Amino acid sequence: MAKCDRTPVETIAFDAGVLLGESQRVVDLVREYLVRSECKLLWKQSTYGRVFSLAALSHECMVLDQLNLGCRANFPTMIMGLLSRHHLETWLTGMYLLEGGSEALELFLGESRRSKEALHKKIKELQATGRAIDVPDPPCENNTWESKRWNLETVAKELERLGEGTGRVKGVLEAYHRVYRTLSGSHGGHPTHQVLDSYIDTTRGFAHILTEPQAHTLHRELLQWSTVLTASHAVLALGDLGLPTVEFSNTIQSLLPAKSA
Repeated sequence: MAKCDRTPVETIAFDAGVLLGESQRVVDLVREYLVRSECKLLWKQSTYGRVFSLAALSHECMVLDQLNLGCRANFPTMIMGLLSRHHLETWLTGMYLLEGGSEALELFLGESRRSKEALHKKIKELQATGRAIDVPDPPCENNTWESKRWNLETVAKELERLGEGTGRVKGVLEAYHRVYRTLSGSHGGHPTHQVLDSYIDTTRGFAHILTEPQAHTLHRELLQWSTVLTASHAVLALGDLGLPTVEFSNTIQSLLPAKSA
């Protein structure tokens, strides 16, 4: 199996010192805003979408914390890839709930109901055999929305379409394919690629199995994209609540151009 040359994307990402500071600034500012009165919304059906979107924004910051730590501690690229994929999934969810209205909310809650019903069925089966397991019910567990499937690529395409109509969201499919399909998928977060591309060396006639994956340095690239995505989410979600977002916009402008050229 011949090894493929990889583009050294890490060499074109921003310096670690810049990225670590920008990502931490975004996280700190989002968390500062989330405890303010503007983000305390009434818990009712008309606000579900925005509440869930703010929860997604908060979760993105937790993952950004881990990506920041991974960049400092030189986590394996596989771990960074998994974190970045989780971050992008959360971002797509939160942004679609913010922009997609009732259609997005119905899809989100329908997927929640479908997956939780399947989960609770398995839990009951385990409990019946004496293997106790306890998973708390999430908000809206008893909702009446029809069970649906939440497909990330479909969500990305729909969010891109909505963005073209409103001008509020841009580059969704680029982020999806770059982060989810390319960087984290082929370089780290996809186990099939890891087995085929990272642990086998066939350049010497025999298949030599490596004890550690061949390194692909993507720490800064993944941190950079995740920081830009969370900042863009903050611009819309917090800006709509009347909170100042110029610092988030500045982060986007400072980090995004070099990656979109």
